[in-house]
Amino acid sequence: MQLEIVSTGDEVITGFITDTNVSFLSQELLSLGLQPYRRHTVGDRLEDITALLNERSREADIILVNGGLGPTSDDNTTEAAARAAGVKQVLNETWLERLKAWHQARNRQMPQSNIKQAMLPEGAVMIDNPRGTACGFYLKINKATCFFTPGVPSEFKGMYFDAIKPYLIEHLGLSSGTKVRRFFSFGVSESKIGQTLNAYSLPPSLVLGYRAAYPLIEVKLIEHNATAAEEQQGLEIIRRELKPYLILEDDFNLAQRIAELSNNEPFMIFDSATAGVLAEQLAAHVNIEHALISRSDCALSSSLRSELTAKCRYVYTVNRSDDGNGQDFILEDLRAGRRWHYHSSLNVTLKEKKREAIALTACTLLYQTLAGLPPIQPDGASLCLIED
Repeated sequence: MQLEIVSTGDEVITGFITDTNVSFLSQELLSLGLQPYRRHTVGDRLEDITALLNERSREADIILVNGGLGPTSDDNTTEAAARAAGVKQVLNETWLERLKAWHQARNRQMPQSNIKQAMLPEGAVMIDNPRGTACGFYLKINKATCFFTPGVPSEFKGMYFDAIKPYLIEHLGLSSGTKVRRFFSFGVSESKIGQTLNAYSLPPSLVLGYRAAYPLIEVKLIEHNATAAEEQQGLEIIRRELKPYLILEDDFNLAQRIAELSNNEPFMIFDSATAGVLAEQLAAHVNIEHALISRSDCALSSSLRSELTAKCRYVYTVNRSDDGNGQDFILEDLRAGRRWHYHSSLNVTLKEKKREAIALTACTLLYQTLAGLPPIQPDGASLCLIED
């Protein structure tokens, strides 16, 4: 079964906007055990979209098309779909009434241009959109079933969950036996872990996948109707080989887990190593009372430090070492009177990602300390607990 994704729009192909929809969709499909064969990006020209649909629909079984369903002159995807399918466009009365009601509910006069959004290819099945004015639709073009969705992320994601995902599960027999387990690690190269894991003979029901988004390396175990014993075999191998580097499984929600382990108690952060990246990564979930960001280790007066930490249970300090070649991570639990001091010397592969790598190390050590877990041991780096 060959599945492909098409993104449309001049703003996408020129890079004026980042195509987050296709990243979201690829990950969601993978969770169903589906990996797209190809991803395409095409501009707004009617002829280009038509040609791409006509070409790919002769090869693919399913095509998911995103963008170009708006009311303006540069929104040409619907007409391109009709041309590629060799059918005319017809007025969908149901969606036209929805468009009128949508505008009336907001005390607006519906522009004539919006009627374009109710002109669907003949034979197309409408996909509802309760979040906007562009309905989606699907129809057969050559050998492919093609789904068309608007580019607005909230509308697109709603359609995927409400209509497209249920369709794929029902028609592709994905309702049982497909599972994806994810493992997030740091401090090991993709090539090394790939070579290590690929040396094992896994059953056909288990497929390994890899994604490098430095400083993270993600390993995926994709299971297709695997037995409990086969699943356990794969999990044991991955956990054993990733043990020195493994941070989390299934979801990368470090900040959320830190917040839970700290019972949402307030933190004070002193950071002279990541230029604020650490606080930014934690801020969505962790209760940060104060964050002091500096270029170097600040010698604070005892009175100022006492003032900044007065309402805090935890104080977390991340500094560059005196020799400039490493970092010190110091966590203090003021209520329990405990202190953990780690020293690390990271071998950062991408120098422009050094702050992100240090921040990830800081978050990981904070999580593992609060959870009572041993720290990770990145390759080519020393990481040790100086005092506890």
